[in-house]
Amino acid sequence: MTKLTLDDKEYEIEDMTDEQKDILSVLNLNSNSSTLLNHMLQCVDSVRAVKVAELKESLEGNKDDN
Repeated sequence: MTKLTLDDKEYEIEDMTDEQKDILSVLNLNSNSSTLLNHMLQCVDSVRAVKVAELKESLEGNKDDN
């Protein structure tokens, strides 16, 4: 049987009511969404860092041309 642990107490998921299972489903969706959003934020931050470096290199290159 699958168990859920909340505050160091275990609960059998199969023994939960449909309403409790629905709440658990929302919590799982929340966790998955949070993980996905964090991944997306890391990707955006990485692109930003690359573009800042690209701009800096381009600007420094322009100084040499002047």
